[in-house]
Amino acid sequence: LFTMDCERIRKFSPPGGPETWELSESAIRGYMEALTDHGLLGTFFIVPETAERHRELFLEALKEGFELAMHYHPQSFLDGRYTKYLGEYSYGEQLEQLKKAREAWKRALGLEPKSFRPGNCSANEHTYRILYELGFRQGSTYIPNRNIPKFHAVWVGADPYPHHVNGMDFFEVPITSDIEEAVEKGDPTHLRIEGYNEEKLCSLVEKWVRHLIERKVEVKAIVVVTHNFIDYSNKEGKHRRRLEKLIDFIATTAKRLDLELVPITLRALHEIVDEREV
Repeated sequence: LFTMDCERIRKFSPPGGPETWELSESAIRGYMEALTDHGLLGTFFIVPETAERHRELFLEALKEGFELAMHYHPQSFLDGRYTKYLGEYSYGEQLEQLKKAREAWKRALGLEPKSFRPGNCSANEHTYRILYELGFRQGSTYIPNRNIPKFHAVWVGADPYPHHVNGMDFFEVPITSDIEEAVEKGDPTHLRIEGYNEEKLCSLVEKWVRHLIERKVEVKAIVVVTHNFIDYSNKEGKHRRRLEKLIDFIATTAKRLDLELVPITLRALHEIVDEREV
């Protein structure tokens, strides 16, 4: 499962984003091209303002089979009135913000988002309930073993496998990370394309897939993440080459371990799991 968080430009996004809308478009288009060239799909997690800015591009991606999902940073929404991370807000405050953001996202693209990822993986005990109440049915909301209290993103010991949350029909598929890596603070190694070199990323894929086989995990998911501030349209750029090497390695690993590689979106994976009652 290949994903991209599509942020607002840096000028309006304190947590970070692309320098220009032109770079954002190049990143999104290049990522889509790299995946489709290899017969793959992906899920774009998009903040409302970026959904509006790149409406035609995202609708083009939708026609290609990609999923359009919602991403949300309080600090980059609207006029900067929200200054904290999502997990710092109460039930009522989160509900109000996410409802407004979801309505803005729907206006921008003319469809309802069903999948969600919070900025910085920030959440608290209210977040999943709110997402479900608003109509979201799946998410890729955290990096297992991330430990960043500043972001209200403490996921130490969180379930690293795809699962339904708290008995709800909300399906969580975490970003792939090294769950055996000891982390006192910060992040474990995870499949963030701009975060690590090819050797580190491929090593994690090998380790993770073997772990899934050994544990006999029924839904064997690999979740890759990146952002729209990386220019994937540059075929000679290091990140485009890194992405393509990672794609090739995932394919050869699946073949070597006698597994079938299934290109899929988050929403489609949830549908299959529910149909098969996995």
